[in-house]
Amino acid sequence: MAIGVFNRETIGGRGTKPWYYLRPGRAVGVAVALFAVVSVLQWFDDGSGQAIAVLYVLPIALLGVSLGERGGLAAAAAGFGLFAVFEVVHSSGDIDATGWVVRAVAMFLLGGLLGHSTDRTTASEKTALDEQQKRSLAEEANHRYAEAIEINDSLIQEMVAAKWLVEQGRTDQAAEILTTTIATGERLVVELLPRRAAV
Repeated sequence: MAIGVFNRETIGGRGTKPWYYLRPGRAVGVAVALFAVVSVLQWFDDGSGQAIAVLYVLPIALLGVSLGERGGLAAAAAGFGLFAVFEVVHSSGDIDATGWVVRAVAMFLLGGLLGHSTDRTTASEKTALDEQQKRSLAEEANHRYAEAIEINDSLIQEMVAAKWLVEQGRTDQAAEILTTTIATGERLVVELLPRRAAV
């Protein structure tokens, strides 16, 4: 029996995983592009920029589900930092303290909660992977144990019997037993070779 090779892509099937989960580096690139686009839009906005700033949640969410809690919080810090820069430098400055707190809490909660959820999902999948590998190793061990018993029963005992017959001078019978033993050994080798090649 071959021991399967498992990874994060094979748990549940590669096709079921979103691209940002399988390619976090690409997700970072897309998030950076989104930060840049939103920043440009906010710079050229002729109003307070408040509505445009809401779009910072897109890269924050993307990095949260791609990189986990740390990635989500880092993205939230970047998004809030960009919002603060444009608010101070470019906007009319009509956002009061409550507005600042609300935006900060919203961004950091979004990045933190999505990231935490992603981390828990990843940990659960790793646990499932470990359990699957343990089962595979146990099945392989059981199979090898059964093979050892079969080899002992089919080969060793027959060779012992053949040796005894030779000692008794019954060489013809010993030769028959050895011929059968060799055939059995060849059969076991043929059965085992495909499984070993697949490991």
